[in-house]
Parts: sequence; structure tokens; C-alpha cells
Amino acid sequence: MQPLRKTNDRSNGEATAARTARLAVLAGAPGLLLTAYAAASSTSLTIRADLALTLMDMLVLVTVAIVAGGRKNAGTGRKRQAVLAETLANALAALGMCLSMAIVASIAVQRIAAGGVEPRGQGVFLAMNLNLAYAVVNFWILRQWKARNRLAASALARAQICLFSDKLSSNLLIAASLATAMIWQGTMIARFIDPVAGLLIATMTARWTIPVVRDTVRSLRREFRRARKPVA
Repeated sequence: MQPLRKTNDRSNGEATAARTARLAVLAGAPGLLLTAYAAASSTSLTIRADLALTLMDMLVLVTVAIVAGGRKNAGTGRKRQAVLAETLANALAALGMCLSMAIVASIAVQRIAAGGVEPRGQGVFLAMNLNLAYAVVNFWILRQWKARNRLAASALARAQICLFSDKLSSNLLIAASLATAMIWQGTMIARFIDPVAGLLIATMTARWTIPVVRDTVRSLRREFRRARKPVA
């Protein structure tokens, strides 16, 4: 009965992955639009960092939704292509996280060197509440990916766990930094809260990017060895 149980777990895991990926895209789309508005109506670095992260994440989430749906519906003969698609999706996730980390860190360093910038504008309050709301949403999605990984562990699920852990930590950091800047409004401290928060966001992204990169490199090496293996 063990092989049958593994097959059922794998099937349930693939169904959970496809459903969770679709929900993540649907939940993220309104947040992307509202974050873009908040970034355009404020001077905050962390909101711009949030926009950069959200853009990269949405690209990854759409790709994962397509890959997860294809893996769920793939027949026996297409499993190899589905595995390769998962590997490429993980590579895209790693690339997106690296790019967003580099963008946020470089802007934060420039802001600190220029003497800091106090976050102002109507988008600040919107972004703070938006990140608090999405902290709840992303925590729920994170739990769904963890449940999927328990059903059938995979590099795709682990990458999404890292991605949503990064999103959740960014939500909390952004909300806390904007709230602190509003409390200390008009002081020298408020000028540096925003760029320092940007550096913390970049640091957290680096922490969650490392395992995604490691899994992606391992998967690519495995696929490369399989491609070079002579056919008997």
C-alpha cells in the first residue's frame, strides 16, 4: 500500500500547489496596483522597495501558477518536462529575489549617503495598512505551501516557502518602519528610518534567497547530468 499512498500524496500535493499558486496570483494583483499608487504618492524608499519586490514576485507567481497547473495535468510521458519547468521557475524566483535585493540595497545606500529622506505623502499611511493586511494574506499562503511540501516535498514548494517568508518579513518591516517614521515625523531620526529599513529588507531577502539559489543549482546540475547520460 505504500506506493499507492505516495502516489496519492503526490497527486494531492500537485493539486494543492496549483490551487495555492492561483490564489497567490489573485491575491497579489490588487496589492500590486495599490502599492504602485502608494509609491507614486510618497517619498518613501521602503514603499518603492515594496513595489520592486511585488513586481518581481508577481512575475514569479504567474510562472509558478502556469508550471504548477502543467505539473498537475501532466501525463507520465511529460513528467520530465514538468520537472525541468519547475527548475526554471525556481531559477526565475532566485533571479527575481537577487535583483530586488540589489535594487533595494543600492537605493538605500544612496539615500543614506545623501543624508536620508523622510517618508512623506498620502501613500505612506496606505502602504502601512496595505502591508499589515498582506502580512495576514501572505502568512496564510505560506502555511498553504508548507502544507503542500508536507504532502509531497519538492524544490518548487521550498522555493515558494522562501519567497513567501521573504514577503511576510518585508510586510512586517515596511509596516513597522513607516509607523515609526510617522511617530518621529520632523526629526533627524525619521530621515534615516526609511533607508535603514531598506537595508534590513535587502538583508532578509538575501537570507531567503540563499536556499532558493542552492536548490536551483542542485536541480540544474542534476538535469545537466541526466541530459549528458548516454541512452542505452
